Amino acid sequence: MDKNKQILYCILGSVILASLNSSIFAYSKLGMFPGGYGTSIFGEIIVLLTNILSLAGFVLLAVFSIILIIKNIKLKGK
Repeated sequence: MDKNKQILYCILGSVILASLNSSIFAYSKLGMFPGGYGTSIFGEIIVLLTNILSLAGFVLLAVFSIILIIKNIKLKGK
């Protein structure tokens, strides 16, 4: 059961990473820079970094979900 808890925590972290492209975070990124984040290189780096982290979150979410399903199927078969 402890392994399932660890995987569930990994899934929770992946969901948080994947939610970086939600509208709430998009508005907060836009609000950090008065002229919009396209006017400074720092703003563009932040947007690029959050897009990459969000993609990684979606990939990790899929991987950890599949691992959890497989582990539970193996446990049920015993």
